[in-house]
Amino acid sequence: MGPGPSRAPRAPRLMLCALALMVAAGGCVVSAFNLDTRFLVVKEAGNPGSLFGYSVALHRQTERQQRYLLLAGAPRELAVPDGYTNRTGAVYLCPLTAHKDDCERMNITVKSDPGHHIIEDMWLGVTVASQGPAGRVLVLLSETITVTKRMQYLHFLRT
Repeated sequence: MGPGPSRAPRAPRLMLCALALMVAAGGCVVSAFNLDTRFLVVKEAGNPGSLFGYSVALHRQTERQQRYLLLAGAPRELAVPDGYTNRTGAVYLCPLTAHKDDCERMNITVKSDPGHHIIEDMWLGVTVASQGPAGRVLVLLSETITVTKRMQYLHFLRT
């Protein structure tokens, strides 16, 4: 008795199903929309290539002044000059106004110490979230490197 009938791999079937769904949807792979068509909010901040707006969250500030803010991540933003770091990422606070250029960079201080803690290209702001009114703001980064005694003698190559 020989082996049973071979079964086709699942990956090609899934790809065909995904292709069929895209064709059925009219070939539209990515689309965007605006919920409020009367009050358009467009914001600009950061340096070219900073990926400003990579992540966005709505936050309600209740301390010092009552206002709604857009939190906008810019994970490839240039670092605040410290002598050790060129690019760290950033998060911007943008009031809900009709002005394009009224966003402020959040003062998030992370010190780079090449002997112990490397923060170059850490993608600060890759994720932002709000806990809600009077709540906290969550800002995530993707990577930092902590240097141990063993690692101090290694040469790092990033691919």
